[in-house]
Amino acid sequence: MRKDRYQHLCLETEAGNDSFVRHPATNEEGRVTECVMSTGHMVVQTNDNHTRCWDYHDCEDLDHPKSGPMVT
Repeated sequence: MRKDRYQHLCLETEAGNDSFVRHPATNEEGRVTECVMSTGHMVVQTNDNHTRCWDYHDCEDLDHPKSGPMVT
């Protein structure tokens, strides 16, 4: 993911909007719950209710509907 997209997703998350990302190496996806701007990481709640911390370089952003479960 590009840095400008990471920053955009973080701003959306801070504003209370849902942002979704995918980690291709693990094939997990989830909702961004927090960003750690100083290190470039995103805290993500996966669809199986695990919390992950991923470097934004390793992620792809996803477009999901505003409501409903995530589909893997």
